[in-house]
Amino acid sequence: MKNYRLFSFLISLSMVILLLCLPFDSRYSQKESERMMPEAYYPQQASGQLRLNYYYDRTGRWVKFSDWIPFQKYKFMPRHLEDFYELYGLPHGYQVQNLKENIYLLNQGLARKFRHPSKSLCKIKTQEEFHKYRLLMFMQIHYLIMRSFMRIGSLYDKRLLYQHDLDFADDLELSFQIAKSYYKQAFVFEKQSRIYARQANQYRFILDLPSIESRLFEMKTGKLNFNRIIRRHISKLEKKQAIIEKFLAKEGRPRPVKKAMLKDLKVAPIAPLSPLKFEN
Repeated sequence: MKNYRLFSFLISLSMVILLLCLPFDSRYSQKESERMMPEAYYPQQASGQLRLNYYYDRTGRWVKFSDWIPFQKYKFMPRHLEDFYELYGLPHGYQVQNLKENIYLLNQGLARKFRHPSKSLCKIKTQEEFHKYRLLMFMQIHYLIMRSFMRIGSLYDKRLLYQHDLDFADDLELSFQIAKSYYKQAFVFEKQSRIYARQANQYRFILDLPSIESRLFEMKTGKLNFNRIIRRHISKLEKKQAIIEKFLAKEGRPRPVKKAMLKDLKVAPIAPLSPLKFEN
């Protein structure tokens, strides 16, 4: 019994000596809710009141809020014709809204000045090159607007008219009229594009705009003739309209709501969009 008490006393004494030998750190004397992380984890300690337009990260550094989330969603403000031209974009699954947005941007570009020749889309050396460069850009923009109108018209058009499509003859009649109005608007910009192409073709040199120069060559040689293409689209559309009108005359006109829509379309047709005035 005495040996057991002596053994227990020696164990307790060794534990006390071991605890006294360990280094003392004030962190362990604090409560768990009051403990702080090591200084290496927080190189700088924040002081003062946090400002709402600043962001405070875990390292303790002050970072401007604008470096993380910009104050302005789009910092790029288009001012010149080339700026609006570079905003043009067409997704693979484009819709009417995408095409109308492109038409708006390109029309806005036609009313703006060109960049300084040193910041053009290609290398400009002489006044003649800068003049041809402007003519090519006008030709290209009018061409893209014309193609956008053609694409919108094709979304309201129908390539082939089958027998079972006549079940929706009243809807097709209205849709074909909308498509025809967009095809006619494309004529205005196709004509302007040909005028600028004819003027740019007077210069014998070639600028470093391969795709636009290729389009100029195709228009010059007649390989690309959108005037003929637009007329062909309208001719095919009128044949389909004749079939629809013959069917509706035999089977009955559309419902009253469709009559009102057709009346509005006849009273206030879609006005053709004319090119904006531009500054050289």
